[in-house]
Amino acid sequence: MLLAAVLLAACSEPLPPKLSQGTLLPSAKPVAAFQLTDHRGQPFTLENLKDNWTFAFFGYTHCPDVCPTSMAMLAQVQRKLEQQDGLDKLPQVVFVSVDPERDTAALLSEYVPYFHASFIGASGDEQNTLNLSRQLGILYGKVEGSAADNYLIDHSTAIILLDPDGAFRAVFGIPHEPDAIANDFLAIKTYYEATQ
Repeated sequence: MLLAAVLLAACSEPLPPKLSQGTLLPSAKPVAAFQLTDHRGQPFTLENLKDNWTFAFFGYTHCPDVCPTSMAMLAQVQRKLEQQDGLDKLPQVVFVSVDPERDTAALLSEYVPYFHASFIGASGDEQNTLNLSRQLGILYGKVEGSAADNYLIDHSTAIILLDPDGAFRAVFGIPHEPDAIANDFLAIKTYYEATQ
């Protein structure tokens, strides 16, 4: 009887991790093809997500508060993971612009690497940005200002985690805590590897 219980436990699927900051989706949600351009002027597509863990944050460079705070927090997460023994590859962090009118590749190339040299800025036309954001549950909209080029954009503050298959795996809501996000990422990564 004891042997049967041990064998059954060894053959059963691992349980999803208990997370302190994030929410793990019950099953990964595939992401459909999209076409953006990174801050170096290179295509950024679904293929760039494959074989990488990816934290994605949607925002804009003229954002006065949430975006720089979130990007600085993601830099803290990245530095914590850089110190992690046994982590063979760091996740990529992608800042997806919801303001393609103002967020040129040149502006993104100044803004995004300021927070961490490895970070990637990406933007695209309105349709491609909407296509990707809707798949990930990200909402945004322009708040008109006094001049055509002076406006704010209301946007979701969630950080999305995509797995190496390019699928939506988890979401991190506010408040964003670097230690908790780093620890949750490691737990999700371990769970993913155990279930492949």
